[in-house]
Amino acid sequence: MPRLVDHAERREAIISAAWRLIAARGIDGINMRDLAAEAGYSNGALSHYFSGKDEILKSAFEHVLEATNGRIVASSSGLRGLRALRKVCQEIMPSTEEARLEARIAISLWQRALTDREMEMVNSAAVDEWRTLMARHIEEATEDGEAIECDASVQANALMNMMIGLQVSAVLDRKSTTRKAQLKMLDAMIGAFAAE
Repeated sequence: MPRLVDHAERREAIISAAWRLIAARGIDGINMRDLAAEAGYSNGALSHYFSGKDEILKSAFEHVLEATNGRIVASSSGLRGLRALRKVCQEIMPSTEEARLEARIAISLWQRALTDREMEMVNSAAVDEWRTLMARHIEEATEDGEAIECDASVQANALMNMMIGLQVSAVLDRKSTTRKAQLKMLDAMIGAFAAE
């Protein structure tokens, strides 16, 4: 009797292979043949699971975002205000080796998003979701007296832009983006609107 193939499991294996190759070579350094070899499949077998390289890259990008969202939910569950805000930011920041790898992958995929509308939309949706979550926690902090009255959307946008900048810096300038340095920057940003 033939062995049943787990379609989702094979897709995950291919996405993991894409992660490894993008992290090592960048987005332009991978092709379908190398991707199939890295995943342990024949080149033709990939077409059973993905329509092509673009779908694999989009799935790899979504996987990075889903991993970040999973960490956000786990670390900020039950929290509100500035404590929740800090946890959200910490999970987006590339302050661990895993998150630095994700930043390396995301940066490579941003290059594709410049010319690929679908990839741009995936990125924009994630950034909008995070920005909205940050603004909600800032509003909670204001309601609870933890933060001064401020435009939560402006502060959330500033924080989000810092997170994006840290993604780039963590890959290109590791020395100035240690975990300790990133947390100091975060505390300075949050401290700017925290109540005394």
